[in-house]
Amino acid sequence: MMMGLKNILLRFTLVLLLAITLCHPAVAVDNLNDDISLYSDEVNISQTNDSQYPYNDTYENISSFYLSGNYDKSLEVSKRVLDSNPNSTYALYMAGLSLENLARENEATKYYEKALLNLNDADQNITEMVDNPDLETLPILFLKGKLSHLEGNYNDSLTYQNAALSAYGYHSEDLYNKGLYHKNEGNYGDAIEHFQAALRINPSKTDSWTQLGECYEAMGEYQKAQDNYEKALQRDPNNSVLLLKYGLVAEKMDNHNLAIEYYERVLEIQPYNVDSWRYKARSLEELGQNNYALTCYNQALKYDPENKTLWNLKGQLLDKMGRYEESIECYDQALKLNPDHARGIGRVSEAPSIIIETDSHEVFYETPQFDSESAQILFNKGEAFYRLEKYEDALECYNDVLDTEPHAVVWYRKATILKDNGDFSEAIDSYEEALDLEPNAPAVWYEQAVLLDRIGEYGKAVKSYEEATERDENYTLAWYEMAVDLKILGKYEQSLEAYDKVCELEPSSAQVWYERGAVLDELGRYDEAITSYEKVLELNPGHSAASYQLRTDQSKLLESNQKESDHRNNFHYAGNSPFLDFLKSNGFDLAFMGSGTDVSVNPLTSIEDGKLPAPEYLWYSRAMTMSAVNNTNKSLSSFEMATMVAPDYAAAWEGKGDLFKKYNQWDDSSDAFKQALSVNPDSVKLWHKYAIVSQKADDLQTALYAYGRVVENDPDNKDALYNRGLIYDKIGSFRNAANAYQKYLSLEPKDMDTWYLLAQSAHKARMYDVSLNAIDTVINNHPSDQDALYLKSDNLEKMGRFSDAIVVYDEILDSDPENQDALFNKGLAFENIGQYQKAIECYEQLLAVNPQHVAAMEHKGFNLYLLGEYNKADVVYDQILTLQPNNADALYHKATVKYLLSSYAGSIKYYDRLLEVKPNCITAWYNKGFANNMMGNVDEAIECYDQALSIDPNNPSVLYNKRFALYRIGKSSEAKTTKLKLDSIDPGFEEALDNRGTKFFLPKEYDLNLGYELPSRWYNK
Repeated sequence: MMMGLKNILLRFTLVLLLAITLCHPAVAVDNLNDDISLYSDEVNISQTNDSQYPYNDTYENISSFYLSGNYDKSLEVSKRVLDSNPNSTYALYMAGLSLENLARENEATKYYEKALLNLNDADQNITEMVDNPDLETLPILFLKGKLSHLEGNYNDSLTYQNAALSAYGYHSEDLYNKGLYHKNEGNYGDAIEHFQAALRINPSKTDSWTQLGECYEAMGEYQKAQDNYEKALQRDPNNSVLLLKYGLVAEKMDNHNLAIEYYERVLEIQPYNVDSWRYKARSLEELGQNNYALTCYNQALKYDPENKTLWNLKGQLLDKMGRYEESIECYDQALKLNPDHARGIGRVSEAPSIIIETDSHEVFYETPQFDSESAQILFNKGEAFYRLEKYEDALECYNDVLDTEPHAVVWYRKATILKDNGDFSEAIDSYEEALDLEPNAPAVWYEQAVLLDRIGEYGKAVKSYEEATERDENYTLAWYEMAVDLKILGKYEQSLEAYDKVCELEPSSAQVWYERGAVLDELGRYDEAITSYEKVLELNPGHSAASYQLRTDQSKLLESNQKESDHRNNFHYAGNSPFLDFLKSNGFDLAFMGSGTDVSVNPLTSIEDGKLPAPEYLWYSRAMTMSAVNNTNKSLSSFEMATMVAPDYAAAWEGKGDLFKKYNQWDDSSDAFKQALSVNPDSVKLWHKYAIVSQKADDLQTALYAYGRVVENDPDNKDALYNRGLIYDKIGSFRNAANAYQKYLSLEPKDMDTWYLLAQSAHKARMYDVSLNAIDTVINNHPSDQDALYLKSDNLEKMGRFSDAIVVYDEILDSDPENQDALFNKGLAFENIGQYQKAIECYEQLLAVNPQHVAAMEHKGFNLYLLGEYNKADVVYDQILTLQPNNADALYHKATVKYLLSSYAGSIKYYDRLLEVKPNCITAWYNKGFANNMMGNVDEAIECYDQALSIDPNNPSVLYNKRFALYRIGKSSEAKTTKLKLDSIDPGFEEALDNRGTKFFLPKEYDLNLGYELPSRWYNK
């Protein structure tokens, strides 16, 4: 009973306040202003002169520290407020929030409980509060929700949170409706304040951003209008009405290229949108692109051939282009289309001919009885002039009559003449005078409305159409025009009602059914729109635009149903989470909000004064509770709302990132943590999380930087050090990887896996001593680890310690005598220290295990060659060529061995086979030429030298040998030229030979790729 009485008193107070607010908008503005300068008495603590703190202990500071993630500082300021005012509810619950984020839940609970005790009516029936939430009970519900969450009673917590959020939802809608009221009254400043306050609570409401844009546009602040339309489009990017508004504002700013871009975006969505074709044409005309503009007018007329305005505009363009005959044809076409039915600049849809023809309304103003004879004569004279079409003379007579005896019919005659002269504003005023005297004239209301359309006053035009339809409820044409205007104003529900009336009065108009479908599309009621388009096609089967929209809506409906199904069954992230959808989904009836009355108990209250928990705190709390009960979708959408309301809320961004991370959505998680860090760049925890998900997303440079920030502030963070090592390894920065692993191992010396990683990275970075030390650590713990032993031997070899490497290979062979890799590498080690016989023994042991190990054969043959055992080497190479006939290594070295065995022809034979496989082997060409020269095949020798010179044109050895070969066949001139070239390249080459000539090239080291080079000097001094 007491609660009900209190509500009545509060509502009465609200009515008084609302009346004052409407009379004095500034009162509301002060409360709504985000940049408020006065704070609640309980938190605005004056700073004493000897204060050690450089800032005021205000809501702003507590909130700023908390939102930015600086919970220690926020708690500190809250406690100082409580030192001065122990009963500050705001400071108490803010302290609780900070403690909760510091994982000090028990302390947080005590602060929430004390805050709850401070609130009036906290002991009232909580069920009634939940069922009837308002701004007064909101703090209680918020605190109840926090306490229930900390106690683990998540269902109760969600009940309280949802109720608190619904109170804000009601308040937000109330602010929005008041904004609409002020906007419709032309009080744009007050409207803006209300829309901004509504957006402070619910920034997801596209209509609020749109209304802000319209207010700024009406005030001529086009840039601000554009900014707000852009924000609306971020939430509804395919809204054709918004795209059109954006384009029109761009036109007003003379940015015609941008305007065209947005008109084209509309046409991508609605190819049959006549408005966009027309506006695009207009902007193209402004840019001087007349041919393209003409194409747009033609396209618009294809979809709306009865549009008088379009024919007129096309005619004007053709006139401007000098195409006068075509221009006249357009004007004639326009004149056929109801010449008295003119449209405004923003009006494109013409009334269907069938409505114009069947809905004839004449004006019945009776000729008045004048008091004076002179007035009667002047009126009659004016009528005569009017019939003679001498309108200027008629107007003069009517004005003289009106000076003495104003009558409705005289004002009407004057309005008609002014209208025909194009003086629309004066004509509208004259219609107004006539209607003040004789209001029961539907056709006059209609004519006035048409002129209001002509000057773009659609809101006023709607009022005049309403006057016409109130006096004649079957005035089809007025209903139609009103429907079109309401659509332009974005009042789609009212527009739909008007179209429904037109369809009732004239059900055979395909155009009306089509336009009705378009309105339903704007409302997202695709199933009903489909019915309208089907009706269009029933009346006009060839209506291509209706066919297109029908297919489009069927696809949208199918997609919508699929998304709804997916949302019910799967984790689904949506970027836009409208507040009203939340309220409706929780069973709240929002129908009463349309009345514009204040539904909250309290008057307009600024969130910024600290009396109410900010909406972002509520959304964050709800997100955390939803997460606790594993309701991922609702948790994510709540985090989304928290960050929409407060983009600088670090904890909400972090929570969002954690949720994405949980489902391996690394890129989205990374983006969320990045946003959190933009607010709280000093958080080591956030940098660590950002690093982890960036690494998972394979954004390694970002991850590396983030781990670096962790290590800067926490040098002993083992996870960061370890992962830095992994990333450096992956990007090939092995020295940095080794350094990171070393720092990690100084903290975690028993991690053998990381010792092995260090050994690998250091080895790749040529830090062989570091690698050797690391791998010894691994081997000490795992003596039989063959991979570790191999890495150790490789380090020893890289350090030139081949004998030590052989010892390691022996360790491997002790446990695995037939280990082929160990046998092969041991042979290579002996080879590197010149112990060729021992190397051969290793290769033979290996071949006993694997007779077809070609690499072992190659090295065995080469070692036999180095020992001068050419016949044995020759046998080995034959074995290789039996297995691999085109083995370049075997062919090359067999050719060498054949030469050494004095078989020049055999040598040439194998060089020929080799050069088919490796045609760019310069030493093979050189040796083949040398062998041919030895056999007296001088021409063939010269050909070989030429091939060698094609590979290296300046090779002194080849030039020298070619020169003497040329002398041998009598080509002294060419020989001299070759000598001159040799002397210019290496003047001391011939002198260094000391009359001994060059030699057959014999390799001294094994090269699998045969990349041998001829020596610059053949003899040592």
